Parts: sequence; structure tokens; C-alpha cells
Amino acid sequence: MLQPMNSKCMARSRTLVPTHVAIGFMARVVVVACAWAAPLSARPPVVATPAPDFALASSVGQNLRLSEFRGDVVIVNFWSIRCGRCREQLAQLDAIERANRPSGLRVLSVNVDGDGAAAKREAARRELGFPVLFDTDKRVSRLYDPRTLPMTFVIDPHGIVRHIHDGYSRGDEALYAREVADLLAE
Repeated sequence: MLQPMNSKCMARSRTLVPTHVAIGFMARVVVVACAWAAPLSARPPVVATPAPDFALASSVGQNLRLSEFRGDVVIVNFWSIRCGRCREQLAQLDAIERANRPSGLRVLSVNVDGDGAAAKREAARRELGFPVLFDTDKRVSRLYDPRTLPMTFVIDPHGIVRHIHDGYSRGDEALYAREVADLLAE
């Protein structure tokens, strides 16, 4: 037989629990559930939103975290060794980074292949001046959701995404250089 509930208590098993305790418990359950679900439902960054922070193993032998570069303009570039345009763009990004590094530009090149060994060899062959990060488990790719490769995010010194570029065509590097110069001048 069901016990009638009054406004001050809720039935819990065979004991009565004060309403405020039950509501507090339910609120904590909802908060925990939302915290777990948030990364699953997170949307990729768009212009004028904060760039999601991440940490990945790198070609320089240590894990690098995006937030460590706060205060610098950062280009985050997603690429694959199997993508010819991606490899072509790496050389252009290297030239931009070398020219602007003293002013506060950093390039983080995120390789999305399952095996980072080929990407590490490619970076060494091209003598890239910036680190290649290895997203072998696609965790960071899920955060940024690169729709095409290469995909490039230009992030201001405050960690805000200012420009997003899908793909690469010869000549795009002039646009990147202007965007970087504008951000460095702010």
C-alpha cells in the first residue's frame, strides 16, 4: 500500500526523507549528469568564441597545452600525412611562423593520423620550426571537428577564435599573414 506524502516529506524506500534533502540530492545528480554530458554535446568552436583547451604529445618530446600559449597569437592547424594540400600548407605556415615568432606567433600543427610516426618523419624532413602534435585518439579532433583537411584556426592572445579556414589553396598564406599581423598589432 502506498503511503500518502505530505508537503514536507518524500517517500524513500521505507523511510521518509525531508523534501529539501531529496531535492538537494536530485539537484546534485542533475549537475553531475550535465557535467558528464557536456563534453559529449560540446559544439566545435566558431569565430568569436573561446578555443577549447587541449594537451597533446608533441614532436618536441613533451606534452603541449594550448593554454600555455595564452598571450601569443596561435595558429592551430589540423592535417593528415595523406593530404597533399596539408603537406603543402605546412611549409607556408612554417614561413609565417618563422617571420612572426619574435612578435608572438606560435603554430601548433595537430596531426590526426592514427600513427604519429609518419607525421614526425614528415616534420623532420621539412625541418618545421613548430611542433607537430599527435591526436592519435581523435580526442582533440572531436573538440574542433575539422570538416575538411587541412583546417586552420587563428586564435588571438586571449584564447578567442578569430578566424577559421577550411581547406587550403595556394595563396591563402597571404591572408593568414594579414590576419596574424592584424592580431599582433592589437
